[in-house]
Amino acid sequence: MPQASNTSSDTGWLKAISDVADKDNVYLSTRGWVYRHYKNNGRTEFWDEVIVAGEVPSGDSPAAFGAANPTFLTGDGSKSPLADLTSVSIGGDLTATASAAEAYTSTLVQTGVADATFQWTTSDGSATISAATSANTNVTFSAAGDFTLTCTVTSADAASTVSDTITVTVS
Repeated sequence: MPQASNTSSDTGWLKAISDVADKDNVYLSTRGWVYRHYKNNGRTEFWDEVIVAGEVPSGDSPAAFGAANPTFLTGDGSKSPLADLTSVSIGGDLTATASAAEAYTSTLVQTGVADATFQWTTSDGSATISAATSANTNVTFSAAGDFTLTCTVTSADAASTVSDTITVTVS
């Protein structure tokens, strides 16, 4: 019979931090221990799965199954991540003139990332990048030639990295 006094034996297999079964997503309901699966980053859509079924003593004050705001167990204090970096693409001219600023933009495809960090780099070691850590920047190449321009995006929320590289011909 699932009950609050059996928390460690009923849910001891859950980890404080996990991409699969996060302890912060588990609550005690009238149907037993329940795992909440979120369907969006706002956590307004979800479905619940009974992971330890059985009648729960009413003295344990279980939440109704599917309750909007049940009392969850405490793991690391963060619900299972939904954040993801899918891709980034660079926009801007593939030709440029040496010593003239050229604008470049990034288009980031992501889900639930609030901490995206941008980093622009180029194979022209003497080029000037006006906003190297912004989503958009201006690049002034120092000399003629073919140079790569890369935009890399990282996120602790998503624990992932995406990047795009283009070749710019400078005259």
